[in-house]
Amino acid sequence: MKFHLNGRLLSIGVLLTTTIGYAQDQPAAQLPQQAPSQPTPSQPTTSQQTPQQTPQQTAAQASRTPPAPKETPSTVDTGGGWSIEPIYWLTTLHPAVHAGAAVVYPDTAKYSLGGVISMPLGKTNSLRFSFFQNYKSSSTIAGSNLNLFGTAIGGGDFLTSYYRIRDYKVSYDYLTYFFHRGSADFRIKTLWEFQFVDVSNQIEDFTPNGDGTFTANPASGTRSIIYPTLGLGFEGTFSPHFRFETKGSGFALPHHAVIGEGEGSVGLRFGHLEFIVGAKAFHFKTSPKKDQYAIGTMYGPYGGIRYYLGGPKRQR
Repeated sequence: MKFHLNGRLLSIGVLLTTTIGYAQDQPAAQLPQQAPSQPTPSQPTTSQQTPQQTPQQTAAQASRTPPAPKETPSTVDTGGGWSIEPIYWLTTLHPAVHAGAAVVYPDTAKYSLGGVISMPLGKTNSLRFSFFQNYKSSSTIAGSNLNLFGTAIGGGDFLTSYYRIRDYKVSYDYLTYFFHRGSADFRIKTLWEFQFVDVSNQIEDFTPNGDGTFTANPASGTRSIIYPTLGLGFEGTFSPHFRFETKGSGFALPHHAVIGEGEGSVGLRFGHLEFIVGAKAFHFKTSPKKDQYAIGTMYGPYGGIRYYLGGPKRQR
């Protein structure tokens, strides 16, 4: 009995010791399961991955993005492109023929007719062909003895006169500078021109005869100028329908012929038609080295209607 009791007590002690040891080991084995949200050192977080991927993504996006296009001016609403423009110029002019003393034409033409044909040269430049004509018949009295174009004219003689002024010009308008402000375009152009001015004069000298009749002595001559002219123009486009333009050009040599002109205008465009109003001045003097030379200055307002052959397109 004593042996069996001691054996049972020994078995109970071994069982209690095993149970206590298992209870102490069990929480330690369950620690990884109680904190599953904590990342292990071998797993990188999202914040650690982002700095490594951003430079590669930026480089890839930069390689796919095209460079910004270079801004170029519009070829519409600037006077560029193919166009035809008839012009009506309300002129004031007092031309004169100098031959020792001046012969001034007292009655001058009230208007001049002309036109401009424009064609593009590239995207920003243009070539212009322009023409105008002014002519008038009048009568006057010779203030002194004259010799006009080889014909002797006595002082006090009655004269009938006719003059005609024609100007032909070819201009290469080169876009030198362009800048954009808001919704407006501004352009500075240099003008490289070749100009021909033709001044024709016809005078009838009526010399009195003793019987009360008159003898007509004609005197006629033409003086011309052939010059390269240089100029500068400033243009602005404020909307698809409204623009302005100013320009001037000329050329002169000491003791030789002179050409000078300037103008300013505004244009209002609707579709293929542009209505233009402005003012211009034109000065000429043929070579004073000849026995007779012509001189005059024309100025006044003008209007024109320009027809564009191309469609209204703006290039940006």
